[in-house]
Amino acid sequence: MKPLSKRIVGILALLLLFAPLFSTSVLAAGDAPHIGVDSSRADRLDLNNDGDRDTIRVVYLLNTTSHYAEAAVQVDVEHAGMTLTFWDNVTFNRTTPYFSSQDIEAWGDGVFTVRMKVWDAESNMIVYSEDFGDFDLVASLTQPYLRLDLEATGTLFLGDDCTIDRVFLDEVGERYDAIGLISLSGTPWIVPDDLSDVDCSTWPARDYHLVMFYRNLLGFSTQAELDFTIHTLPPPIFTLNVTGNNDDVGSECIVAIEPSLGTTMALMSVQWEITDPRGDAVVVPGFTTVDCRLWQVGLSKVRVTVTSPEGQSTLGAFNLVRLPPQGSASSEVLEAAGPANMWPDRSLGENYEPTPFFGNSELTAQAIVFVVGIGIAILFGIFCGVMWNRRGKDSMVTFGETAAMEIDPESDGLPSYVDPTGVHWRQHPEGNVDWYDTVSGQWMPYEED
Repeated sequence: MKPLSKRIVGILALLLLFAPLFSTSVLAAGDAPHIGVDSSRADRLDLNNDGDRDTIRVVYLLNTTSHYAEAAVQVDVEHAGMTLTFWDNVTFNRTTPYFSSQDIEAWGDGVFTVRMKVWDAESNMIVYSEDFGDFDLVASLTQPYLRLDLEATGTLFLGDDCTIDRVFLDEVGERYDAIGLISLSGTPWIVPDDLSDVDCSTWPARDYHLVMFYRNLLGFSTQAELDFTIHTLPPPIFTLNVTGNNDDVGSECIVAIEPSLGTTMALMSVQWEITDPRGDAVVVPGFTTVDCRLWQVGLSKVRVTVTSPEGQSTLGAFNLVRLPPQGSASSEVLEAAGPANMWPDRSLGENYEPTPFFGNSELTAQAIVFVVGIGIAILFGIFCGVMWNRRGKDSMVTFGETAAMEIDPESDGLPSYVDPTGVHWRQHPEGNVDWYDTVSGQWMPYEED
């Protein structure tokens, strides 16, 4: 019995020791909250005086039985599946009750459900809860709105003026200090995530699909899209204006690129290829013009290639002729003109006056004509005599030979003759000759062994 009594005594002693603690905890759990709500309500208001109720005002009066209290008033407003929560954190005491209100402006048309909770911030416990019910409201705040405006010509080409305006409005975010971030995608490179205008005049040529997205801290979101195309510039169009062609070396000479409308030379790359009269390449400085004043005598080939930033090229060409200098010329001009022994002869053009071989009198010219005529007559007489004698000799040939000579083949308009053996020959303009085969009755080409 002694051991048992000692154990019982020990248990009783522990109970006596912890009894005050148990009694305090139970009492605290059963105590009433020291923060209370004397009154509360929710009213519909027309703050902009347009005849439509657009705002819910939640009014409340808090008290406390303690010397000091920390409270948080939570107002939940639900509309179209979205709930916004508004807080009012306050510190007050029992001698000065806390009176306040919260205005919730409608962000849409329709039914708004309003609830309120009061928290004891020290214990993190809800001390009061109330459901104010449903209220029909008309929106007074504009939900987030975005728009992208393109300021450009109807057909946009590379390098044209191009600006994208970003239009933004979020009255809900501004009202409740919940502005979010704006993002823009689809640009060729990063642009600031703000509302500044975007310069697209330097963007590459291609199709663009821009998307601007926005979400505020309350969860409202929206986006705007913009589609446009920056077209590739057409190939460069230009002409070559040449001054000084067919003029003397040393005189003014310029080859200039004259761009057509729509071709901006500042955006182009230019490559000159010039070959002098001797076939050598000439390196000349210049961009849109070259100076040809001191080019060599003769024909120089000028080739120029103009290339756009997109790689489209156009070739221009001109054959430039420079004439030998006349009269006195500077050493610079003579050196540039090239070797004098390689200069071509200059044509005198209209200034050329032909000079007779023998004198310049009309009588001399008539005498020359007379002498030439007599010479031709003598030669013709000798030819006729020779042909007559040949005919007399041919009459003495044998019967077979006579039969062969009586054959007179058609020479097809080519010069022909009969040699002493009776063979007919004809000559072509190229110099080759044919002989007539009496057996086959055909002209046969003559081939030397």
